[in-house]
Amino acid sequence: MTKRFWFWPIYGLLLVGVVVVGAEYIASWSAPSWPARGLRPIPIDALTVNVKTVFADTPELVPTYNDWAMRDRPRSIARPRGVPFRSVLMGDSFLEGYYIPAPLAELVERRWVARGLADMEAINLAAAATGPRQYYARIKKVALALDPDVVAVFVYVGNDMMDRPFDPFSLPPFIDELPAPSILGSVAPRTTWLLANRLRLSEIGRANKAIPGEDALLGEWAQQPTAEPVGKVARHMRLHYFPNLSEQTIGEILMRGDGRLHHAVRNRRHDREFLGGWLLSGIVEWETGDWAVPRNADEAGQMAGDAMVGETLSWLQAMERLVAADGKRLVIALIPVGTVDPDYVAFWRPWPRYYSYSLSADARHRRLAAALRQNGLQVVDLRDVLDGAPGTYRLTDGHWTDRGTQLSADRIADALLSARQQLVAAPAPTR
Repeated sequence: MTKRFWFWPIYGLLLVGVVVVGAEYIASWSAPSWPARGLRPIPIDALTVNVKTVFADTPELVPTYNDWAMRDRPRSIARPRGVPFRSVLMGDSFLEGYYIPAPLAELVERRWVARGLADMEAINLAAAATGPRQYYARIKKVALALDPDVVAVFVYVGNDMMDRPFDPFSLPPFIDELPAPSILGSVAPRTTWLLANRLRLSEIGRANKAIPGEDALLGEWAQQPTAEPVGKVARHMRLHYFPNLSEQTIGEILMRGDGRLHHAVRNRRHDREFLGGWLLSGIVEWETGDWAVPRNADEAGQMAGDAMVGETLSWLQAMERLVAADGKRLVIALIPVGTVDPDYVAFWRPWPRYYSYSLSADARHRRLAAALRQNGLQVVDLRDVLDGAPGTYRLTDGHWTDRGTQLSADRIADALLSARQQLVAAPAPTR
């Protein structure tokens, strides 16, 4: 072969290398350092500005974030001296703890301190709008580097169920949000983070439809003495979401239950509720839909079947293998949907089709819990402490209230303390 034959391939590879190196250098000025860029696809400054705007009139609810972009106190990669037990908590917005004074991880540490165990760590690696795919990558790329004794993964069946099984041999996409694997991410992580952020390729970036003026409009409606002036909201929903529905139809749906949607968000500083376009559009879409939905728990169990249970189980089993291979222990905490809270159930009675999603999710929760136990995984089912407890779920978005978080923290603190005792009691490995 001639020298000319090899010139262009070599030249092309060198050119690509120069471009990648140059792009990484430029991206290094905007992308955060590790591990922040592997934990959250949003700049911490932008996130802080956003939450300060949301909680402008309730500064006590403004969360603080560490240099890892996590809602937690400052942490170190290396385990500090004098810390005999270190745990990492992995999850989404339930653990990040929007709208409440303190996240679950902080409450867990407070309970340990109250028992005289100030030398134990519960590190919060939770980020909103993430799921099992990101949990697995976050464990692999970040959590295990912290040398934890236990990794606790929190699974909320309302939005954490997977429709594809874990496949270690699947070809990664060209680009994806970190720390999920991608071709570009393997060679240019800073560039990957920057592009995923700017192009809104992350799940949180794709999550909500941004409509100028929507939050102000819904906030104005919430401040009205009564819910009666719903016309502007119905007109907005018809214009931006449902052009084929009449304003009368939309208004009737939003005014059900004597205007309880409106009342839920009024004059509350603690455990505040917020109306979002995503919520109202979801209610209208489900209530005007014609697909079959369950009317009760029995029908939900029959209709839900095993859909997505096996797929989600495969991801959790992959996490268990990953953690065990590093000599650590995995604990899976299952977060139930709001069907366990009598107040939540009563609130959604006027919208039976919308509430049916919670019934289906609850059925999947039960099946996933049984499947995990049958396969020998360590499970902490938070249904045990939340079932029948009123006031534990926010009525509008279905997250924990402060009370729900407090009760869950009690159970998790005990579960992790039990895991520590099991580790101490376990015989030392033979060499």
